Amino acid sequence: MNAILYLYITVFTIYFITLAIVSLKSEKRIRDKYTSKDSNLCVIVYATGDAGTLEYLIRQLKSQSYAKEHYSIYVILDKVENPPEFIFQTDLGINVVNINNMEPIGKSQAYSIMAEKLGEAPNLDAYVFIDAKNYIDSDFLENINFYLTKRPIFMPMINYIGADMELKFWDSVKAAYAQYIYNFIYASRTKLGLTNLLNTDTFVIKRDLLNKIGSFDFRDKISETNYTLKLAKEKITVGTVKDVKIYREIENFDLRIPSLSKRIEIFWGNWTKAKNLLAFEYVFSLIIPNWLVCVLIYMYLISHTYHFGSIGIFGIFHASYTLILISFIVLALAFCISLFNVGIYAKDNIYLFSYPLYSIAHIVKNFPPIRGIKNLIQNKNRKHNIEKMITDAIVTDGKKDYPCKLELISDDGLAKVRFINKGKSYTTKNNHLRMLDAIRELSAKLNDYGLSLKICQCCKHYQAVVDGSTNMVKGNCRYKFEGRIDGDIIPTLIWNTCPNFEKENVVKLF
Repeated sequence: MNAILYLYITVFTIYFITLAIVSLKSEKRIRDKYTSKDSNLCVIVYATGDAGTLEYLIRQLKSQSYAKEHYSIYVILDKVENPPEFIFQTDLGINVVNINNMEPIGKSQAYSIMAEKLGEAPNLDAYVFIDAKNYIDSDFLENINFYLTKRPIFMPMINYIGADMELKFWDSVKAAYAQYIYNFIYASRTKLGLTNLLNTDTFVIKRDLLNKIGSFDFRDKISETNYTLKLAKEKITVGTVKDVKIYREIENFDLRIPSLSKRIEIFWGNWTKAKNLLAFEYVFSLIIPNWLVCVLIYMYLISHTYHFGSIGIFGIFHASYTLILISFIVLALAFCISLFNVGIYAKDNIYLFSYPLYSIAHIVKNFPPIRGIKNLIQNKNRKHNIEKMITDAIVTDGKKDYPCKLELISDDGLAKVRFINKGKSYTTKNNHLRMLDAIRELSAKLNDYGLSLKICQCCKHYQAVVDGSTNMVKGNCRYKFEGRIDGDIIPTLIWNTCPNFEKENVVKLF
């Protein structure tokens, strides 16, 4: 066990020292961004929830120094609350795709829809995907055009800022740590020709590469890690480019790094499947120790060798107390070297050294037993206002109909649905603001078993009525019954049904 720990920490020490040495090599700054070709870029902006900085980002995109005829802008509104009227102005030349689903379809599906839609567009060279919560410089696209001649896929450098430029202490800590990761770890790995975890908030990819690799799968941090590994297996590196910058408010801080347990899971599932050295290195980089693990391992090895002598490495080599102590000192020096190229002020080093405290507090706060106790206390002290209603319904496997019941539950205004059939029941896992969203979650679960609910909400003749209510349970039936007069309104509710039911399978894009 001691031998394995020693080998593990030694490999990490060599890796970190290599990064530190590479970081000392100054990059050749590129003054002239001129290239012989202006690539045709498709900028795809994704927005969901609060519109936030969307309007400001669009104005920045419209005022780029890059030639207007060489880029187009698509804005995906995925259940955006109160989208700014500005983006719908026809004179802006912006293509707006309003996804009016009952719930957001997510960045992954939205990007895939747009990439498929534009896959055969003539004279398109690359996609620029950017989340609406970012800001950019006026030469953003100009810089992207230059680096497309060097890389088929890359990420801009993220800079965290404060809305009032006066960050709180812990916000300054997070900003300093993020700058350390991007300006040292990611930048050094890029110089070494290694790949970095793809951050899907903002990245650039050539269309030819996307067509080769296939559709996106960016549901969460794990899927981003797997997509990066997929690229590595094709010997494609994801690098960061310092000249291409984006800015993000510290409230949106997210390094997009999966938890250690998830990274270990990916490691065990892929370390024997790596097709080349690039993929092999990336798989092993997933299990590099954090600062706490690193210090604890060194302290244990130093203490062990001090009291019990050297550590035998499979009978070939013996690591002495002095050697391990020297390795630890060299690693500490390498860390000091890494600070020179991070690009933060001297006073910000205090914030960087404070990140371990933030990390420990974050781990303790989210430790399952503590989180469970906290949730238990919160739920115990909170009085619930629960309302329930049971209605008869029909579920079908496509061949035969079966009677069932739906119990519609409102818990403090949040909706859930319980499906009851032959004495067995299933309750939706998530809380929803609207009842129709809860029924949609249930429908998706039943579809996994080849079953479908025969209710109005799932019928193609149903039309929702937006009446200002949070539940949106009312609607109209558009079925042309015999003798129906044009213009007649037939009101219904989402859980009703009739013999004229026809399943609706279309994702509505407006």
